[in-house]
Amino acid sequence: MKFFQINTIGDLHEPELALVDGAPEGMSLRAYCMSEGDPALRFYPKEAKVSLRSDHPGIKLSSLLGNTSSYLIVRADVKEVIAAHAKDIEVEYLPFDLYDHRKRLYSQDYFIINPIGTLDCLDVAASGVKIGPEGSVIHVARFVLDPKKVAPLPALFRPKEEPAVYIVTETLALALKEKGFTNLQLEPLSISPNA
Repeated sequence: MKFFQINTIGDLHEPELALVDGAPEGMSLRAYCMSEGDPALRFYPKEAKVSLRSDHPGIKLSSLLGNTSSYLIVRADVKEVIAAHAKDIEVEYLPFDLYDHRKRLYSQDYFIINPIGTLDCLDVAASGVKIGPEGSVIHVARFVLDPKKVAPLPALFRPKEEPAVYIVTETLALALKEKGFTNLQLEPLSISPNA
């Protein structure tokens, strides 16, 4: 089985693509929840609003909405494909209204996808994980999966060493590729040869 990392920033080489920065208005200190896999629904605004970045002129919408907050932001049709494959895990699908640079309503077709929790899936040594003095992870050089841990992995998950990363199985990656979604970059990951 193969695994892929979803690039949440999108294609920065296409300046016409829309890019957002920050959480929906009203999330304040709880904004981290959606990039770390913590439950966010109870803090989520009833009429959530997100604005395009004022310092990024792009206005072209895409299937994956690039962002600088490590959120998985996708259009409704991408969300449906993910939801069909992620029935066996806890996931929050958080809708919001997207506003343009002039604060005018631009789209109501996007969701922040928040898979809850993290999974122990990396080969720590092969991934170059650096641990700080308090036992917390400082840096992950690359994402190399441990072959002993991949069998039970769900279609979408976050590694425990870096919760702001989204990994999908080959089955979900193929389903996403078949639809021809735009700005959705899937980077293949290695599985460690060490058993």
